[in-house]
Amino acid sequence: MRGYHDIGGNAAGPVPKLELPWLFWEKKVEAIRNLLGDGTRRLISLDELRHGFESFGVEKYKRYSFYRRRLEAVIDTLEVKGVLTRGEVDAELARIRREWEDGESHG
Repeated sequence: MRGYHDIGGNAAGPVPKLELPWLFWEKKVEAIRNLLGDGTRRLISLDELRHGFESFGVEKYKRYSFYRRRLEAVIDTLEVKGVLTRGEVDAELARIRREWEDGESHG
């Protein structure tokens, strides 16, 4: 049985051959994922990350870009393992946004 994430072999037209630069946040997501899965920490394996993608459901999977899926899978996996909660991540993002906005208005 094919999952929604298994699109290999589907008719999709020609594949664009563009070399797109990484966005700053995408580099950070990849670096964090690498650190969490390295030989020292071993908090998230590639199999767990893939399981995360495959557990999203079709709507969530299609809504996000490749690196956003990676980020969401990392957060979901760390939440399941009790390392952090989605609420903690959201609170930290809100704090960073406030600091950023305060810096912009005072800078």
